[in-house]
Amino acid sequence: MRMAKKVLVMGLAIMFLAGGLAAASSHLSGPWYTDTSVYFGLDTALSGNAELEQFGNDNTGNITQSGKHFAHIGQGYDRTQDAWAFSENNLADIDQSGYANEAEANQRGTYNNAWITQSGDSNYAGAGQHGTDMSADIDQNAVDSFVRVSQWGGAGSEALITQAGNLNRIRTRQDGDDHFVKAEQSAESYFNYTTVEQSGADQTAFVYQSGTENGAFVEQKGDSNLADVEQAGKLNEAEVYQDGSGFSAFVNQNGNGNTSFVDQY
Repeated sequence: MRMAKKVLVMGLAIMFLAGGLAAASSHLSGPWYTDTSVYFGLDTALSGNAELEQFGNDNTGNITQSGKHFAHIGQGYDRTQDAWAFSENNLADIDQSGYANEAEANQRGTYNNAWITQSGDSNYAGAGQHGTDMSADIDQNAVDSFVRVSQWGGAGSEALITQAGNLNRIRTRQDGDDHFVKAEQSAESYFNYTTVEQSGADQTAFVYQSGTENGAFVEQKGDSNLADVEQAGKLNEAEVYQDGSGFSAFVNQNGNGNTSFVDQY
């Protein structure tokens, strides 16, 4: 069981890494960049596509869509140079309702925030941030939906993810210091899988899942790490790996056929 789950985790990691490293042009490079086409593909038959690119500081980008849409906000991107530059105090806000929506926010700089809200089925939400003091807040109330958050750079990264529905997946990856992750999936959901990877110092990860056939994987490297995983239902499995000093791991599973693995070095 553990070996099979590890194979699944490895497969997911390879898929996500490949997506993060995909580069269609020079400004689409770097593991922090998210690309929805890797997961669902940019459907040219979507009823409406919106793309907003902002370069500089103190920008606010907002896209609101209802139906079957694709939305992308890029902040810190200079179209004239086809390159990214660090920018500050930007906000990307995407609100979508309907079926098969794709939302993507990419930011580079400091004190940037990404907010994505989706309702409906078969939605994708991705946030890619590179810099320091950045936060990503994603809320999905949908079925068969997927969330990916990649944060790269220095200190002060935060990712808050909430999903309600069935067949949802969550994936977060952070690199740097002072990270915080909270992933939550509601009681109505089943067959969920949450993957959290953190590297650096002072990370904290909370994972809460309720339902059936849930799986959670948390890997932390660095100092002062804390991982808290709670699963309710049956056929759940939680794996926590910690490498560094000042570890703390709490795993609470309620149901049948649950398995927990905690490795601390």
